[in-house]
Amino acid sequence: MAYNMERWYSATQARFSARRYKGRPEGEDMDALEEAAQRIGGRGVRIVLGRGEGIFQAMFLGMGKIKGTDCFAAFVADETASPRSIGYMGEAFILEATALGLGSCWVGGTYKKSRANQAIALSEGERIAAITPLGLSAEPYAGRPRKDLEALTGLTQEALQALPDWQQNALSCARLAPSAVNRQPWHFLPGPDGIEVIQTGGNFGFGGVDLGIAMLHIELGAAHFSVSGTWEEREKSAFFRPC
Repeated sequence: MAYNMERWYSATQARFSARRYKGRPEGEDMDALEEAAQRIGGRGVRIVLGRGEGIFQAMFLGMGKIKGTDCFAAFVADETASPRSIGYMGEAFILEATALGLGSCWVGGTYKKSRANQAIALSEGERIAAITPLGLSAEPYAGRPRKDLEALTGLTQEALQALPDWQQNALSCARLAPSAVNRQPWHFLPGPDGIEVIQTGGNFGFGGVDLGIAMLHIELGAAHFSVSGTWEEREKSAFFRPC
């Protein structure tokens, strides 16, 4: 992608799901978001900014209302877009928003879809796959409980520490990836040729999106150690192979 991978890698450490905001983005922040929305996308996915009162009045999975901003980004998918592409592109945009110092929160089902559809223009065959609020967070950083890497890989701590540094870091970065209801529906299989990310559940219909988010985090963690690679797409998994 055109953006600095190290910038997004740093953002993975700072990103969290913000639900209370001090206001919408303005001025240079809004200009930067507009540019990011134009530049990030592909594989049938585009990102569109919108505004709409009352879109976030629905409860966010029992965790309280999203309030304080009427600005959002919609992750729009056409008929060719795969769920993992939605997750990969959407997370790239969210990490860019984080790097700009803005709050965000993946929202898949608990928003008013009719109002979101009215706020942006959709072409024939397109749909809004998910959205994120955007604004100045009114909350301090709040990390959420995560599964440890032993649970996500099936490896012992000793085996994990024997992995190459880039694989250790890629896995640690993937462990921070957001997922629906924080279920982390992945299994990671590091090996001599790379890392396979396996989708382990549907997760309310967002398992494929979650897979794409984890793929980007793997890639960013590897890039931090100057390792780039390519993805081999499989039915319920993807394999990252270093170049």
